[in-house]
Amino acid sequence: MDNWDGWMYLNAYLLVLFTFIISYIEGLGIERDIFWSSLRTLLQLLILAYILKYIFKFSEIEKQFLVFAFMTLVASLIFTERSRSIKLFPVVYLSITLSYALPILFLIFTKTLKTVPHELIPFGGLIIGNTLNSLSLFYDRIKAEVKNRKEEIEAKIALGATLRCALIDVIRDSIKMALIPKLNWLKSAGLVHIPGVAVGMLVAGVSPLKAILFQVVILYTLLFSGIVGTSLLAFLGIKEIFGKSFEKG
Repeated sequence: MDNWDGWMYLNAYLLVLFTFIISYIEGLGIERDIFWSSLRTLLQLLILAYILKYIFKFSEIEKQFLVFAFMTLVASLIFTERSRSIKLFPVVYLSITLSYALPILFLIFTKTLKTVPHELIPFGGLIIGNTLNSLSLFYDRIKAEVKNRKEEIEAKIALGATLRCALIDVIRDSIKMALIPKLNWLKSAGLVHIPGVAVGMLVAGVSPLKAILFQVVILYTLLFSGIVGTSLLAFLGIKEIFGKSFEKG
């Protein structure tokens, strides 16, 4: 980092220190987490910056999709650790893969998205990360709903319904809950906040219209990916999720 970059980081870190002080005064007890998390994010993003210098040299689209495959592997492992179910790993991997591959290939085919690495790789990484969040929200919600509506579900099964039919209302409610953040972004973008990608492009000097239109493409893609990912997880992993809902811990 040059001197300007160093001062920029130190000035921004003052905000973390203020957060640390407020947490201490209010007795929140998260000062340790604030400190280590702030250092961890710096280290991780610095490593990412150096890695991207090499990844952005991948002009072949096949190599770029290999990068996506690695990102998907990491995201699937994170979900597997969260769910404590190795059986859900292949389901999650497939769900995330289709969630980014389908819209990206469509956008490339329609010439909305270029295959240059500095555009395609961050775009795909954003989709993968947000799909992981949607899957996590869906998983937490459906487990809670299954527990809360256990008697209703058992009654439907007793009357002859299959597990999937007995859980259809729970699945729908959980998918809708997982999509709420995406829908809120669509409703508030431009009125309440300027989304992050558009901010970055504007700071980089891109014309406002181009930055906003590209952000719109991203938001629409995230909405599509969210519903595809959660629907696939619900369709392919419902038996395992149902079983995990009644495990302790």
